[in-house]
Amino acid sequence: MTDHLAPPADQSESSRSRLTAEREAELFTAVLDLLVETGYEALTMDAVSHRAHVSKATIYRQWGGKPRLVATALRQLKSGEDDFDTGSLRGDLVALARAVGSVAETNSHLVAAVGHAVTVDPELALAMRECMLEPNNEKFGALLARAVERGEIRADNPALGHVPVLLLSAMLSRPILEGRTVDEAYLVGLVDAVVLPALTGHAGPPTPSLEG
Repeated sequence: MTDHLAPPADQSESSRSRLTAEREAELFTAVLDLLVETGYEALTMDAVSHRAHVSKATIYRQWGGKPRLVATALRQLKSGEDDFDTGSLRGDLVALARAVGSVAETNSHLVAAVGHAVTVDPELALAMRECMLEPNNEKFGALLARAVERGEIRADNPALGHVPVLLLSAMLSRPILEGRTVDEAYLVGLVDAVVLPALTGHAGPPTPSLEG
């Protein structure tokens, strides 16, 4: 039996209520701590259960296995409000870039812990898409739709189908290609130099420095 597969359900355990929000937060903290300590591949449900003082049956019942549990724990890493509406396309994109950059910089060790695993573990990749990427893409889509309504972007701009992945993909690709994690300045520079020109034909203000 692997950590990816749920064990047979325990009837008495299944009848219990779900974890409270406080206990879930404690569980997610344990998952993230272990992720940093061991990496994704070596992380086990036994270790999570022991660290968080939560039975494996409860964990499997609510998350189905390690991939979705880890993806859900990572989803909790946010920097304040994540539904940005500043009234302008650049304002929204910069606010988003700064939020993503703040989380990425602060949690670079977690990005490194799952970066390789996502590329070789289809179950983790699926869980990350469902728990993190798809909800973020929906919010990014709403951000772009508002810009279309304001007349800042043409509705038939082909770049609309491509830009939502740029900020998130940079979190994984920059450490591999440049040996550095992304930060707010890097992502704001990406918005001004790449995303805005693709969407509007015009770059944003020059970024003083992309070092970070």
